[in-house]
Amino acid sequence: MSKEHHFVVSYNEKTKEWKWDASVEEARFEEGTIYNYETNEWSSGYLGDGEYEPAEEGLIEQLKHALRVMNVVNGAYPQGEDDE
Repeated sequence: MSKEHHFVVSYNEKTKEWKWDASVEEARFEEGTIYNYETNEWSSGYLGDGEYEPAEEGLIEQLKHALRVMNVVNGAYPQGEDDE
């Protein structure tokens, strides 16, 4: 099954910080952020009861890591510091 996962990432010019904005995803992607090419349907990565679409948790961790790196490069975080 071929799926495409979409994430909303924002940049704050004042703080120079990149962040993943799940609240904007929910507001703008009412049908979900995962597009299934086989069914031509959108779905949510969160399935309920603490369960996620199989690839979703790993992709979120990769995105968080990438954003931490981008924030260090931009100077939003000192090297070794992050948002967690």
